[in-house]
Amino acid sequence: MMRCVSRLALVAVLAGLAGCANEAVWRPVLEQRDAVDVPFTVEGRLSVSLDGKGQLANFDWSHQPPHDELNVKTPLGSTVARLSSGPAGVVLTSDGKDYTANDVDTLTEQQLGFPLPMANLAWWVRGRAAPGIPSETLADGALLQQGWQIRFVRDVDSPSPYPKRIDLVRDRLSLRLVLQNWR
Repeated sequence: MMRCVSRLALVAVLAGLAGCANEAVWRPVLEQRDAVDVPFTVEGRLSVSLDGKGQLANFDWSHQPPHDELNVKTPLGSTVARLSSGPAGVVLTSDGKDYTANDVDTLTEQQLGFPLPMANLAWWVRGRAAPGIPSETLADGALLQQGWQIRFVRDVDSPSPYPKRIDLVRDRLSLRLVLQNWR
């Protein structure tokens, strides 16, 4: 049971909670003129639903290309999983154990049964299509890329250059990220 919770917590790294009432659809940026992967740090809340079972968590993510450090936390702030990645590979620490792989997609495939595109998520949280990968924008503003349907939502009262929330859906998995405290 604890391993299942830890696995869902890892999935939750890539998800979020319901947003505010004053929201609008954000159309993804598809132009790649500025396709430089810039560093960022962001905190937020997340939710995941896998086969109808859900988890809620908080997260903090430091993206310093080519390195990422992602911490999944309980709503009270205790870290339940830490994901560290870089050119040498990726390490997931959960329940006092380390799991390793060459990349996040492989590690999540091994631990969760499906790959999660962490490299692309670094673009998606900023309201952008990942460069070099075919994409399509639907009439409702959702982005289709790498098998994911990604919906970006912004807070109409905020001048932020980034979406406030992103919803991702693929097969039996739904993720929601509410993004806060950009640095």
